[in-house]
Amino acid sequence: MWWSFLPHILGAVALLILPGLMVSLALRFRGFEALALAPAFSVGIIVLASTAAPLVGLGFGLLPTAATALVLAAVAAWAARSRSVPAPPASAAQPTHASPPVSGSAPWWRRDAAAFAAVLIAGLLLAVRVLQATGTPDAFSQTYDAVFHLNSVRFALDTGQSSSLTLGGMTGGGFYPAGWNAVATLVAATTGTGVPVAVNITTLVLAAVFWPLSVVLLAKWAVGARPAGILGAGIAAASLGAFPLLMMDFGVLYPNLLAISVLPASIALAASLAGFAPGRTPHGPGLAPRGPGLAPHGPADVLPTVLALLLALSGLVVAHPTTFMAWLTWTLPMAAILSWRAIAHAWRGRQTEPRRLRLRVLGAAGYAAVFLTLWIVLRPPADAAFWGPNGTAPQALGEALSFSPVDLSPAWLVAPLALLGLWACFQAPRRFAWIGAAYLVFAGLYVVVAGFPKSPTRDFLTGVWYNDSPRIAALLPVAAVVLTAVGLDWAARALVSARVRSRALAMAVDGPRRLGGAGTAAYRAAVGLVLVVAAVALGQQGGFKEEVQLASSRYEIDDDSPLVSTDELALIHRLKDTVPADALLIGNPYTGAALSYALGDRKSAQLHIMSSVSPAVQKIYDSAGTITSDPSVCQAVREANAFYILDFGSKEVHRGYHTPPGLFRLAYNPGMELVDSEGRARLYKITACAS
Repeated sequence: MWWSFLPHILGAVALLILPGLMVSLALRFRGFEALALAPAFSVGIIVLASTAAPLVGLGFGLLPTAATALVLAAVAAWAARSRSVPAPPASAAQPTHASPPVSGSAPWWRRDAAAFAAVLIAGLLLAVRVLQATGTPDAFSQTYDAVFHLNSVRFALDTGQSSSLTLGGMTGGGFYPAGWNAVATLVAATTGTGVPVAVNITTLVLAAVFWPLSVVLLAKWAVGARPAGILGAGIAAASLGAFPLLMMDFGVLYPNLLAISVLPASIALAASLAGFAPGRTPHGPGLAPRGPGLAPHGPADVLPTVLALLLALSGLVVAHPTTFMAWLTWTLPMAAILSWRAIAHAWRGRQTEPRRLRLRVLGAAGYAAVFLTLWIVLRPPADAAFWGPNGTAPQALGEALSFSPVDLSPAWLVAPLALLGLWACFQAPRRFAWIGAAYLVFAGLYVVVAGFPKSPTRDFLTGVWYNDSPRIAALLPVAAVVLTAVGLDWAARALVSARVRSRALAMAVDGPRRLGGAGTAAYRAAVGLVLVVAAVALGQQGGFKEEVQLASSRYEIDDDSPLVSTDELALIHRLKDTVPADALLIGNPYTGAALSYALGDRKSAQLHIMSSVSPAVQKIYDSAGTITSDPSVCQAVREANAFYILDFGSKEVHRGYHTPPGLFRLAYNPGMELVDSEGRARLYKITACAS
């Protein structure tokens, strides 16, 4: 069935890439880098468009998104052009380590071939797995948070608003970071698909396009890797169960899926500004090629890079604030290393430059103060961060080291390569210490959240992520992919520089030369292909394979589904014929009745399981059982226009019991009439009250 939606999928890819690509090209990024930054920019554009549209009287959709993209592209082009400077002479560029030079003048197809190949491999693997997990295009997640996320898309389509300033009002709340909701709504509105299909297409694009592009870019920039390292990063991106598939399994955490899928691009931009991006290629008139190891930007591209980072962060923080805090945590090692170097340098020259020393000390202190303030402020309420550990500290440490969090099997391909990369980080600390340090920070946070008992210290360290193990587990793959690239790049350099060969390696490298140049190239290509195929096959085992199965189980719709069964879904699909369009449906949201809105286009009294309700609806919940004897109940029914009740029994998504007293034993209520049924699913009309 998915083949019939191929045009919609391709349309969604174009819809979610082109706005950001316009800005990326305007900022004079070229080739792979322009494409890889486009997802992060598109999220920022969509967030800004969805927020601004209601303020100027527009409904959110393609028009405000395109207008926002054009305005930002014009600003970006001005910034890039106004900062152009002549290229320095070749003698001014002296690389600080022996790496293959990154040439800005090489053809893009040659310079970026490995990166495009890595993204293609990862994208195809992840696309297959996401489609396998979802099953059919119109399947939906049978999880607690699916109720809100699916209903929010229907709400945005009906109201024309998907702003973070207004979407929370759907459930009686205030500000809600609605980045994912805006992206999914744009896909639904533009492709014309139903809500579940649009959500699944959005998931596919985020997992199989956004994530590979973003994380391969980070590996390319941060490592300056040879083709082996870049290809390894792509394969690793599609070999880890903790992301993206865990976000389809647990929650369901669609906003985290969006935010983490573009997080690496924001890290890459920060690394570029900090001088930790040896693999970044300069582009555009007036920008000279530089060797890796030099500052990856000059006067011509500092302002464009700052603007690029601000746009990416605007999308990241509204996609999910906790992932913005993950980005901030990634910058901590960068800032610490830069501060140490700057203060040490200034200290050595303190007799002649005391003012510079004071400024650098103040700068480091200022960064620490901002970091600590945001760490304390940007976190969920304490009553939402109630999760406890799911194991012991030694178990959590083993999971962090084997990249198998939340009880998954080890990542047999990635774990040894990433640990090799961790070792290599501290063999070349000037280049890679910040990467190794970032991994150690997140591994430490995972050990705390998954293995330590509840305490104020644990709350302080991991409360930013709701004290929730899966949310921090999903951040480990970012470091794992980059460490894999570091490990493979280090191994390639060691083999080339030391010329270490076993007899088999000598045959692979030297033996084919007797075949001539073409034969040698073909032989090496064949060996490389075999290694790639073997790596892909190994990467699909272990925790990744398990997570595919777990995610798939969340999308199965059958007679025993935890949220909406096949009978209940059939009844929901008939609501357009049985319930007036302006009616408000009463039902226990824990049983899936609230999905009547997203799936049946009939509004439920609660659009999220934890939504607040009006006094009239609460009266019905409490007292519908006495409707024939209590006139105030009929008054509430008329006030809410709630003459229909969905009865999906007592089975709830988390196996609890929250049936309101007024909805108990509806079949025996003389004030109710059975309108429709499917299996045990029932639709009742309140007949005791005149409309």
